[in-house]
Amino acid sequence: MTKLERLHPGEYLHPFDAKALQALQSTNGLNTLIKKLYDWGLEKYLRQQYLGQSLKLSATNFPDVWGVFETACDTLDFKEKPQLYVMRELGMECFTCGVTNTMIILGTECIEKLSEEELLFALGREIGHIQCQHVSYMEVGAMLPVLADALSAATLGMGGLLSAGIQLALVEWIQTAEYSADRAGLLACQNMEVAASALVKVAGLPLQYDPAVILDDFKTQAIEFEGINRATFMRFTKYLTQSKAWEVARAQQLFKWAESGDYKAVLERKTQAPAPPTINFCPSCGYKLTMAGKFCPGCGAVLPM
Repeated sequence: MTKLERLHPGEYLHPFDAKALQALQSTNGLNTLIKKLYDWGLEKYLRQQYLGQSLKLSATNFPDVWGVFETACDTLDFKEKPQLYVMRELGMECFTCGVTNTMIILGTECIEKLSEEELLFALGREIGHIQCQHVSYMEVGAMLPVLADALSAATLGMGGLLSAGIQLALVEWIQTAEYSADRAGLLACQNMEVAASALVKVAGLPLQYDPAVILDDFKTQAIEFEGINRATFMRFTKYLTQSKAWEVARAQQLFKWAESGDYKAVLERKTQAPAPPTINFCPSCGYKLTMAGKFCPGCGAVLPM
């Protein structure tokens, strides 16, 4: 396993992710919405929801899973380990929440159905979400169906904030953010067959079937998916939610990256961290930044340099 020292998320960030995030941050009202949601206690609410339904993992009680987690962090050169939990209700899904006190929650079925290498891919994905600073937007996206109903009748100065434009931009970004996370997962496990096998299981492979038997068919299906017009796909993103992960579309993008020279260049450390982008919004609270600084004027969080 190659340790990717000084790995920068810009080395594996998917261009669709970068473009969709730019569109999201440019959407009118996003700054106000996110700041109000965090003032309202969104992150605290999510943490309490997960803490009340999950088990905390450690090197003592789940040594095998913790060992995989440490390998993922070490391979991606991620030094600040978040808290790790397991939750039955998530099934084969994982979720990361908490910008300042981060926690990764694994669905119980991830531990039950994924091999250690496949679990390495899954945990690498969540580390990728953290490295790419996806967490604050993911938290809002996780609550999107509830927010759409609640805010429409809100009397706390929040009614009408979740416009159709914000919803569309947010859902589009959620889909594309998965592409970057998948790349981080592949960099963690460093085996495309393992990554594809994990995606096959998440897509619905029954437990009694061996994913190796259908990997060739899955790859063919993923390649054929490329023929779907992206404009048509994006036209219908407003009907999707975060749970609609489009594993086949994700696999198509990951196969394409794995077979390109870009993936190999990252493994061989031939890539360089890009110049820091201009930060228009605080990744912790969404506050719109008007000048350079180390701390966010809205919430006081340390801004990425």
